Amino acid sequence: MDDGPVRVLLVEDGEDDYILTKELFEEFPKGAYTLDRVADYESAVRAFVECHHDLYLIDYRLGKRNGLELIAEAQRLGCSAPAIVLTGQREREIDLQAMQVGAVDYLVKDQLAPDTLERAMRYALQRTRLEEVIRRANLDLENRVQERTAELARVNETLQSEITERKRAEEALREADRLKDEFVAMLAHELHNPLAPLSAALQLFDPANSSPDQVGELRAMMLRQVQHLVRLIDDLLDVSRISRGKMILRRAACNLNDVIDTALDIAQPIIQHSKHRLELDLPEEPLILDGDKVRLAQIISNLLVNAAKYTPAGGRIELHIERADGQVVIRVRDNGVGIPPEMLIKVFELFTQVDTSHTRSSGGLGIGLTLVKTLVEMHGGTIEARSQGTGYGSEFIVRLPLLKKPTTPKVEIPVVPQRSVPAFRILIVDDNESAGYLHGRLLQKLGQHVHNVTSAAAALEVLDSLQPDVLISDIAMPEMSGYELAAAIRARGGVQPKLIALTGYGRDIDRKQALDAGFDHHLTKPVELDALEALLASL
Repeated sequence: MDDGPVRVLLVEDGEDDYILTKELFEEFPKGAYTLDRVADYESAVRAFVECHHDLYLIDYRLGKRNGLELIAEAQRLGCSAPAIVLTGQREREIDLQAMQVGAVDYLVKDQLAPDTLERAMRYALQRTRLEEVIRRANLDLENRVQERTAELARVNETLQSEITERKRAEEALREADRLKDEFVAMLAHELHNPLAPLSAALQLFDPANSSPDQVGELRAMMLRQVQHLVRLIDDLLDVSRISRGKMILRRAACNLNDVIDTALDIAQPIIQHSKHRLELDLPEEPLILDGDKVRLAQIISNLLVNAAKYTPAGGRIELHIERADGQVVIRVRDNGVGIPPEMLIKVFELFTQVDTSHTRSSGGLGIGLTLVKTLVEMHGGTIEARSQGTGYGSEFIVRLPLLKKPTTPKVEIPVVPQRSVPAFRILIVDDNESAGYLHGRLLQKLGQHVHNVTSAAAALEVLDSLQPDVLISDIAMPEMSGYELAAAIRARGGVQPKLIALTGYGRDIDRKQALDAGFDHHLTKPVELDALEALLASL
C-alpha cells in the first residue's frame, strides 16, 4: 500500500446500508479514505481477482450466499487484504466462524459509529502491516538459514549424508518393529475378547434337544476349533518371536493321521466355499513324528488354505503323503495362479505376496508361509516351493524326520481331580456385558455367588456393601482400566478381596503389569471352566 488514501471496497447489496456506510465515511478525516461499492457476490469475486483495494467491508448476507464464503473465496484467489464482516445482528457463532475463515473483525451495523468503524479499519490495516513485516522477516531468516545450511552441506556433504541415512534407517527399523509389536498385541487382544463369551457359551451348552452322542461330538469339535483358533491367534504373536528365535514347540510323539484330521478340519471350510476338489493320497501305515501336534497341523492347514486362496473357484487341490528314506514327505499341489520364477524363494519371506490380480484379491497379511517355513525347520525338516510359472499352479514339498523307533502314542484318559471349591462372593467387572454374564454363569455352576458390573467405577461403588471375597476384572475398559481399579482397591486398605485379572492381553509383560498393579492372579481370555475351578480351589 502506498501513502495515498486507504482504498476501501464495500460489498453490500442493501441500498440503505450503503448510504449509511457512506455517511459514516464522510465523518472521517478528509482525503484519508476512498469508498467503492459492489452490490452482489459475483461482482465482489471479480474485484478480489484484481485485489486493488487495501481493505474490504463485507456484508454477511449476500442473497443466497454469505460474506464468510466470500472471504474464503478471496483467500483462495490469493487476495490477502484484510476483511471486516458487517451484519445486522450479533450472533456469537457467526462471530467465531468469521474469525476462523480469516476476517479481522466482526461489526454490528446498528452499533456502528464513525470512530468505531475507523478504529476497526485502522486496526485491521495495522495488523496486516505487522503480519507483512513478520512474513518478510521470516522469509529473510529462512533464506539466511538456507544459505548457511547449503554452505554447511557443501562442506560436510559426504559425512552428513552417511550419518543421516544411517540414523534414518535405524529409526525406521525401530519404528517398524514397535508398530508391528503393537499391532500384533492389539489384534490378539481384539480377537480374544469375542472368543471369551463363545467359549463360555459352549461350556453351558444345553443338550436337551439333541442326543447325548451328538451333543458330545458337536461340543468336542467346537471346543477343539475354539482352542485351535486361540493357538492361531497366538501365531500372530509368533511373528515378533521369529526374528528373536523364541518360538517354542510342545513336542510329543504324535500320529500323522491325527495331525491330518485336525488340518483338514481347519482347511475344509475355505476349500468347500471355493468349490475346490480335494484329492487325498495318504499312507495306510501309521507315521509317527516327534513334534508339536498343533504346530504340525498348522503347517498342513496353512498350505491347504494357501492353495485354496490362490486357486480360482472350482479348482483342484492335492494332498500327497508318503514315507521316504526315514522321512515323511508332504506334497500340496494346486492348479491355481502359480508362482513367477523370481518369487519362488521370496514367498517364504515375511509379508510377501505374489503380485498378480488373483493374489491381490485373496488378501491376507503374508505371514502364513513364513510361519510354515519356521515351524518346518524347527521340526528339523525342509520346505520347497515349485511352479512352472504364472498360470501353471504350484507345489509345496515338506520333508520331516520320522521317529527312529516309532511307538504308538499312548492315549491318556484325563482324570478330573476332585476339588473342594468353597462358595465365594465374587464380583465380576467387564465392560463386555455378554462376557461378564457368561463368566458369571460358569462360576455359578461351581456354586459361587456372583454379582456383575460393567465398569470399574460401578465396582468401587458396590465394594463396601457387597464385600466380595474375589474380584475378577477385565483390563481394557473405558474411563478407568483394570490396572487403575486394582490400584484403587489396594489403596483403600482394610480387608482386601483376591484380585484376578481376566483379559485378552496374554504376553509376559501384560502378566507382570497386572501383578505390579495389585492383582493376585492373571488369566487370559477365553478361560476354561477347569482353570477357574482350579484357581478358586487354590484360594
